[in-house]
Amino acid sequence: MSGRAEAAGAGAPPKRLEIVAPAKLNLALLVGPRRRDGYHEVFSLMLPVSLADIVTAEGADEGVSVLCDVCPGEDNLAAQAVRALEEAAGRSLPLRLSIEKRIPHGAGLGGGSSDAAAALRAADRLYDLHTPTSVLYRVAAGLGADVPFFLWPGVQIAMGRGTALSPLELPGPLDLVVAAPELVLPTADVYGWRDAETVVGLPEFAARAARLRAQLQAMRRPADLAGLIENDLQPHVVARHPVVGELIGRLREHGALAAAMSGSGSSVFGLFAGSDAAADAAAALRAWAAELPSGAGRGSAGRDAAADGRPGLRVFQVGDLQPLSVADD
Repeated sequence: MSGRAEAAGAGAPPKRLEIVAPAKLNLALLVGPRRRDGYHEVFSLMLPVSLADIVTAEGADEGVSVLCDVCPGEDNLAAQAVRALEEAAGRSLPLRLSIEKRIPHGAGLGGGSSDAAAALRAADRLYDLHTPTSVLYRVAAGLGADVPFFLWPGVQIAMGRGTALSPLELPGPLDLVVAAPELVLPTADVYGWRDAETVVGLPEFAARAARLRAQLQAMRRPADLAGLIENDLQPHVVARHPVVGELIGRLREHGALAAAMSGSGSSVFGLFAGSDAAADAAAALRAWAAELPSGAGRGSAGRDAAADGRPGLRVFQVGDLQPLSVADD
């Protein structure tokens, strides 16, 4: 997570911050049994990518406000993040947040979680709190399983309910294409479909996770990653929303070394051998999307809106992000 700071004088905290809040891809997602806390055991390889929201934060006289096209006001997870940090810090942190949404909403790309993590960092920095890492982690984990991932740069393996993180170096660069249909899939519904159709025990899940970790650690080239890309939720989504499977197939047809759904969907991604191959595939998908009926995909959660079952589509060529930090001007 990177950004720019507007300084308030030597040694003083900045008055205004602009933070890049990246999307994430789940390059691999193994799903185990449901835990006692209602979450599922997971093993996920999470990658921050260059598709990103822009979060601007500045101090305010009172309250926490969020200007955002998707979810304005205190219902936004970024506002909840600041409120949670206020409770942890034992003081008010008046803040104005403006979120320029570039990451598709509800698409399995973590945009809301990334914005929340950016808000935590911004409040901590603007008010010169120097919040201990352990406290930031605890606050982030209380907001959602994906939020802690966005507090630290780089690729990470997420385990437990998704908040037990360990860094992993991947060979790179990685050239990817993300295709996001206008189809919002509630995460709880997707996991519920898997629970209804698949029974998995903890020993079986643990063995799969250990095997995948060993394979990931043995990688030497970006192409080695192709054989390890998988998503346990994907078959259950494809069975109900064939457009997701169609997009994965089209990515493969256009040269992807591997393609899969990210998280609980509905976005999909393809890994390519180079930037030129990725650019060609992205152009081909955009051309295909342009042929869809006008207004296709203006739908609501959990269903395809287009008459032909193919929601409208947004296509992004993205790269993996190297570790970055917030810097002053």
